[in-house]
Amino acid sequence: VALACGLLPEENLNIVADSIFVAKLCLATSGPGVSVSTVATMLEEVLYSWKGTISVIHVNSHNSIKGFCQIGNDKADASTKGVWMLKEARQLHESLHIGAKALAKKYVISTADVKHVVATCPHCQK
Repeated sequence: VALACGLLPEENLNIVADSIFVAKLCLATSGPGVSVSTVATMLEEVLYSWKGTISVIHVNSHNSIKGFCQIGNDKADASTKGVWMLKEARQLHESLHIGAKALAKKYVISTADVKHVVATCPHCQK
């Protein structure tokens, strides 16, 4: 939420979050003196300095009923899945130095991506 607000400081925003915590925290920080953590303080500062209007909508990401917001949430999850899988593959390779084929099979990512992980490993290049 804070990042979106920082990117477009004077726009009217509709933010869809799959975190009920974030949605409720934004609602709670709409009044003064609620901040009890650094995250809440950061949100409170962003919301008070905001020039436009902000609407934070919660979408239950574990819901099988598909609607407009749920389909958009699924697309966002799918687009970031590869990034997380590649990060996990890199971490596994750094600890166990598993080969590219095994990493590609385990994390279902492209052979080119996992070959890059292995090629950039200093231990495996010795």
